[in-house]
Amino acid sequence: MQIGFINFSQEELARKNKVLQMVRDQTAIDELGFGRIRDAFANMMFPGMSTLQRRAKYFAVMPSLYYQATKKHYNSVRDVRAQIVKWEIRLTDMLVNGAGNDENKKTGITGRSMLTAAKNDPSKFVKYDPTYIYMNGLRTFGMIKGDIDIYHLIFDRSKQVYQQKTKYKASEEGEMSDSEDKSGLIQFIAPCEEVYDFDNGTMLPLELTKKEADYIKGHIVNSIKSMDSMLAYILRNNVAVFPEYDSLGRIWHDMPEDFSEYMKQYRMGQRFSHLAYVVQLRFNHIMAMFDKQKDEADKLQARIEEVLEQYPSDFTCQAIDDMLLYIHSRVTEHTVITFCNESVKLIEKRDWKQLDKLIVSREKAVKPGRNKLRNPKYKGEERGWPSMLSFRWNEIVYQVINEIKEAK
Repeated sequence: MQIGFINFSQEELARKNKVLQMVRDQTAIDELGFGRIRDAFANMMFPGMSTLQRRAKYFAVMPSLYYQATKKHYNSVRDVRAQIVKWEIRLTDMLVNGAGNDENKKTGITGRSMLTAAKNDPSKFVKYDPTYIYMNGLRTFGMIKGDIDIYHLIFDRSKQVYQQKTKYKASEEGEMSDSEDKSGLIQFIAPCEEVYDFDNGTMLPLELTKKEADYIKGHIVNSIKSMDSMLAYILRNNVAVFPEYDSLGRIWHDMPEDFSEYMKQYRMGQRFSHLAYVVQLRFNHIMAMFDKQKDEADKLQARIEEVLEQYPSDFTCQAIDDMLLYIHSRVTEHTVITFCNESVKLIEKRDWKQLDKLIVSREKAVKPGRNKLRNPKYKGEERGWPSMLSFRWNEIVYQVINEIKEAK
């Protein structure tokens, strides 16, 4: 697959390059099926987070958008979706205006690239809209309850509101009455107490207000699906954080005893990251040799040796077996477990020839008919170097934590 972009500003180009690198990294790790274990660790440590997410603001705003949508009348679920998209476009415009001239801030706004077109034709709004990107997190953190499709939920609740007697509706001041609470609205959608105008609003800062930050934090630390996670612990205890995931081990070396299990999660994740990184480097080495790029292959192998020397204790059969046993219950596809075990055995023996055979075989099993290794169809394909895994930390987790901490 080739991806191209027309002429953009330098800031926009930098953002596109970052997206392209994320796509390459995602492709590289999924060619060998490592994504199952990566996601298992990410979901354990940082539930509700996704690499598609960019800003914490949406976790505060979207529940209110859905809640306000229940107050309107609809003839069909399609009408509900049209209303939500209309307000998402308005929200995008408000956030863009709130970011002012700061292009860095604007990169975190979902759908801004299609905003002008979408204002004239809502069908041209982005496919991966805020609802698609943030819904799993909203459910994980208990802001949206239940598994019913959000558009059907709003449609059903809207019918309830319009069928209720006047005494069961909200008071003129906009406060929720006890009777309305019993109608099920608040049971399924828990809106932030901040006030938003999705019909006529013109500007909304991306920075969190204190009320929004407390709302998001409160849901993360109290939701049954996230309350026992590393993410919740960090927020609950105001743990020091750093933008780069690889550096966290150094700043967390002297944590309290009740953090020990989270530290184990971090270290086991790092162990897997190191293994996946070396195997991906060797994947690239195979491609380089097939393309007769000896210098590139030598650089890749030199990097492999550096990693093995830097983290020797992570590349033993026992170490990887311990890591896999730790995460095993969260991984439903078990051939990747076998692949990891077989890989470390060969790495420990420095049997690169057999490791190459194993990698080639694994890719064929994961991508039947679309394998790249030793395939003339992909000869000469440009390929970036892999990177260590951050389990969504570098992409979104640090951003959300930092925005919550900095809220005023």
